[in-house]
Amino acid sequence: MDSGGSGLRVALGTVGSDAPLGTAAGAEPVRTGPSGIDAAHLLEQLLPAARELLARHGGGSRIAAAAIGAAGMGTLGDRLRAELPAALTDAL
Repeated sequence: MDSGGSGLRVALGTVGSDAPLGTAAGAEPVRTGPSGIDAAHLLEQLLPAARELLARHGGGSRIAAAAIGAAGMGTLGDRLRAELPAALTDAL
């Protein structure tokens, strides 16, 4: 998953493969606020896209690991860092 000014991008891959099994992209940038990236808005976009990729390419599996590339994760993502890991674990 990568979030930037051009929108959210999500890819589903598997160990041992150089190419993603599937990708999805949203045109709407994830909102930001005083605490950085809006965690709720990111999840509103990310979870449906990830579930769709899993339905099409995951064979009923759950995601074992996630790589997150978000511009605000390190410097502006207080709520994102606090909320994202548990939300992804619960949902995917």
